[in-house]
Amino acid sequence: MHPDPACFAQAVRRRAFGRALRVAGVPDDGALAEYLTRQPPRPVTRPDEGR
Repeated sequence: MHPDPACFAQAVRRRAFGRALRVAGVPDDGALAEYLTRQPPRPVTRPDEGR
């Protein structure tokens, strides 16, 4: 997952954390959500930039 709130929201909707961590049920994602909301916005870069 990218450190991006949109990626996080998509992972939560898809219940990806439980599958990735191989745990039964839905893991608590509150700490990660809080961390991501405190991060400054990252610039969007494209793979072909810098060539």
